[in-house]
Amino acid sequence: MFGRGPGASGMATLEVGLASVFALLGASACVQSPPPSVLPSSSPTSTASPRTEDAAARTRWESCYGTFSPAGDAPGDLSRLVRDCGPTGGMRAITVVRSGEQSEDDAIDRYTFEVPSAGHCYRVYAAGDGAVKDLDLLLRGPSGNAVASDLTHDSWPVLPARHPACLSEPGLYMLEVSVFKGSGHYALQVWGR
Repeated sequence: MFGRGPGASGMATLEVGLASVFALLGASACVQSPPPSVLPSSSPTSTASPRTEDAAARTRWESCYGTFSPAGDAPGDLSRLVRDCGPTGGMRAITVVRSGEQSEDDAIDRYTFEVPSAGHCYRVYAAGDGAVKDLDLLLRGPSGNAVASDLTHDSWPVLPARHPACLSEPGLYMLEVSVFKGSGHYALQVWGR
């Protein structure tokens, strides 16, 4: 199920959500990790540190779009993006492709999808046409809390960028879509496992 919620003048909502994310990122940037030689291995026979294993997993989720270059055609770009990234980690499309049109002066578009039980993982792919310079996504949980947000300044966000969001709470999730810069069509789809 993937429905569209009512529009609202929600740029303030998006800005507050992004401000929270920036605050969290700023706080975590001050924490130093011990050098790799001090980190324990993940198992007695493993020679790779958790940092190395995390980097390998992150690379798998990020490499699928590392060389992606949008052509400016929202449906076509989304099709190429999900072809290359969607099936990563055994994921499959769980919603239909949704499309809309928006300018930076318009209200945020909202779409919902149901998470049937805890432990399911999801990723959202979106693409704007050539006139959309910055397309932003924000995923909210059933209680309205921000779960993941796009911090890139491009027209084809992948949310989350480094790995899927594995959700611990079942219920109705809301995806907020905002053309932050420019104007035009966009297309998006949620994948999960």
